Amino acid sequence: MRLSTAFVSLAALLSGSFVGAQLTPNNLAAVSTSGSLSALKYTNVGGTGTYDEVTNIIPGTWPSCDVNPSCITQPKQISGNLAPFDDEMTIAFRGPLNIYNIAVYQPTNTTGATWKQVSSWAAGQQADNLVFMNNMGGTNGVGEWSICAGASQSYANGDFTSTVSTPNAEVAQGALQPTYEVNIMTDEACSSENPCTGFSRGTANHGWAGSKFFVMTFDMPSSSDATQVPAIWALNAQIVRAAQYGCNCRGVGPRGCGELDILETIAGTDVTRAISEIYSPKGATGTGDNNFFARPTSGKVTYGVIFDVQTDAIAIQRYSDWDYTQSAITRSVVDGYLNAPAMTVSFAGESANSRRADMPRSVFSAHKRRRSGGLF
Repeated sequence: MRLSTAFVSLAALLSGSFVGAQLTPNNLAAVSTSGSLSALKYTNVGGTGTYDEVTNIIPGTWPSCDVNPSCITQPKQISGNLAPFDDEMTIAFRGPLNIYNIAVYQPTNTTGATWKQVSSWAAGQQADNLVFMNNMGGTNGVGEWSICAGASQSYANGDFTSTVSTPNAEVAQGALQPTYEVNIMTDEACSSENPCTGFSRGTANHGWAGSKFFVMTFDMPSSSDATQVPAIWALNAQIVRAAQYGCNCRGVGPRGCGELDILETIAGTDVTRAISEIYSPKGATGTGDNNFFARPTSGKVTYGVIFDVQTDAIAIQRYSDWDYTQSAITRSVVDGYLNAPAMTVSFAGESANSRRADMPRSVFSAHKRRRSGGLF
């Protein structure tokens, strides 16, 4: 990507030379703000209220979950810009999907004048502060599994189909087969010295908190089975650390601790389209039936997703390209993306735009595994 003065060296950024005027990025895809979208912006994201934070999971005794309740929660108060999306987040992927590059940028200090690249990965290369994980806890002795809670997180192997004992023990190649899922976390494990919010079990890592900017290059190839559909979504990291498809704080309204469907193709609908929806204690809203992102079946695309506390907004945009060697960007460039033309959806309150507000994602759990006769 060539952004001329919009992207500059880290030394220049830190010197403050480019902190003044807002710069307009020149790598935005041709603008479309309705129908087949190139950009979507959620405004008024944060709210005041509570969600059900998981505090414990009681595993139960084989062969049945003999504990009621096994999922122990308590209300957690939230307030302020972007809440609860200012919590630690993870990005999850479901195949068929090929991932080629990922980078994460975050403000370096409270002023936010510079956003530094804090995590990165390229297909076939070692990752920097980025770990691929999946929901296969208990496989090969990695993570854990219980009759009441199912599988915990685990470290994913290089082709995302199984587990490895240590993070990134196999270099990720980026090809995600149909129905398999993987998610990314930082390389910081939850520990007594570095605890994670909410309940954690098995293998658990920290996500990215506060403001964050994810950039991803990928494609979503067609599948011979129309029920095998790809998706990219962001979750509050507490969800995967407890149980992504079980006891967690996922949901709409008072249960929900924050989920953003970035590009999701829905089985039984037009599988050439990918929709976006957002869920939190405030309710749910999204692109609706008539607006969508085109599923990239025939070539790579690059998307950016900005979670910005300062403006209380989330922006999803398609880029013409991206230079993943860039170590930092200025706040003015971030503002340029946030203020670029986009379909704008206000999340001031629950909206009728939502397609799946009353359907929990567990319905869409694509990769279920048999364990000693039980299906989880």
